[in-house]
Amino acid sequence: MNKLFENWKQYLSEEKRQYIVLVPGGFKPPHKGHKSMIEQYAAHPEVEKVIVFIGSVTRASSDGSIVISLDQSLKIFDLYGITNNPKIEIRTATKRLSSKGKEYENPFFDTIDFVNKANPEDYKNKTLTIGYPDKEISRGNIFLGAVKTQISVSVPPIIPRCCHISATRLRDAIANEDEEIIKDSLPDPA
Repeated sequence: MNKLFENWKQYLSEEKRQYIVLVPGGFKPPHKGHKSMIEQYAAHPEVEKVIVFIGSVTRASSDGSIVISLDQSLKIFDLYGITNNPKIEIRTATKRLSSKGKEYENPFFDTIDFVNKANPEDYKNKTLTIGYPDKEISRGNIFLGAVKTQISVSVPPIIPRCCHISATRLRDAIANEDEEIIKDSLPDPA
């Protein structure tokens, strides 16, 4: 019984690990699924910080009539109140050069670079992970297979249940003035 008490006492006194959740995406435009996922991570008691990596490449509707830019996406995140949460940080994706000399960006690669370049001393008692919704369940294992670091990495403490909305579908709905899809894609007013 004494050994059980000592193990229990030690468990309670240990400092709990905190997660840093890295969420990559285009977010052109951010919709209620994005907002919900990011807020679910930020609200989780084991999550210290959520870092959103957003691409700067514009995205257009299928007919090309609607184009969503980085600035517009950032303003939408602001409208949603995401930027007011001190646990959430938004970073712009890094420009990269392909083997053929073409510029591109990949927010997912930015999450991997963030982990691989991080100083282990800065992340003691922290676990770095990639954030993803339940519709992209394989993301965690892809992330774990790609990072090479001494820092603790794992799958996130939760996999948010999110509505399965597509930013492409939302852009097309805006172009076609499909109010039903637009209303279904936007968060409820606060």
